[in-house]
Amino acid sequence: MMLNRKRTTGEKRSLLWTFFIFIILIVPGCQSSDTPTVAQKMALVEEIKDFEQKLGFRSTENFKTYSDETEAYPYYFYTSVTELPYSLGDPGLQFGSGTPDRGTLDSQKYDIYFYDIPVIAGIGTPVTKSLIRGPVSTFIRLIFHEDWHEQIDLPLGIEEPSAEVISYVAAIQFAKEKLGEDSAVYFYLRLYFSNRFREGRIYEKYYNQLSTLYERFHNGLISEAATLDEKAELFASLGDELQYVWGDKPDQLNNAYLAYQMTYLRHMATMYQVYSVNDFDLAKTVAIFQAMPKQGISFDSLDKIMDIEKQVIDYLKKNL
Repeated sequence: MMLNRKRTTGEKRSLLWTFFIFIILIVPGCQSSDTPTVAQKMALVEEIKDFEQKLGFRSTENFKTYSDETEAYPYYFYTSVTELPYSLGDPGLQFGSGTPDRGTLDSQKYDIYFYDIPVIAGIGTPVTKSLIRGPVSTFIRLIFHEDWHEQIDLPLGIEEPSAEVISYVAAIQFAKEKLGEDSAVYFYLRLYFSNRFREGRIYEKYYNQLSTLYERFHNGLISEAATLDEKAELFASLGDELQYVWGDKPDQLNNAYLAYQMTYLRHMATMYQVYSVNDFDLAKTVAIFQAMPKQGISFDSLDKIMDIEKQVIDYLKKNL
């Protein structure tokens, strides 16, 4: 147990980061002394879209209106308690629309992850009430993120990590230009982006361990009861490591949640490497990502998804 041994210098530094995260995420109002109005945030959308044009984004019709009737988009994702899907798009990870109070799935058979999505991509998608209420940093990043989805047409295992890199880097540059390097928004975006890579390594470690565990179960090498006991221990350890990064842990740690996160994080480091080796030129990176191969190809199986992903990653590695 880490709590029972002397902390290294690196761990002490991590605790300081955790303190900063607590101040930013937990203490109300710390990102801004004023809460922007709907009109101010809608004006911010126009500035973001102007910034997107400079980066080479194609124009979208998203977020040009505000919906006072739309709080968020309630979704749930589910899979077997002894299955770990590859990512969103994998037929093994099903989804639907609804909230926990209306759930009909048997939690003894399924791991379920409920998520009120504040904003989604789509032609004419409005700004939601939850997005308006959220932090300015999240608002900026999500507008970039969802507009990026309109720039490419690939499996989510490619779209999501590329959207993470593009949206964070763009939001950081936007905040630096509009609000300054001493702004809380700029600081928060840089910190959160850095921690996404840290948690990505943690998720990958536990994803591999759980995949091995379930393989042993399905091969008859371990009982279901023992599998579920070891699974619970692994997810508890995962939560502890995430808490060390963020100062808190997710409240829905299960197979569905982990598969969902891997969609975003599995290839994110490679995506960022493309940006870094191209002299941290975001516009150039946008062009490289827009030219990714195999776009618009239909896929109806995990094998097809993984084949497309492999060809895209091979293309990206040629740009390193």
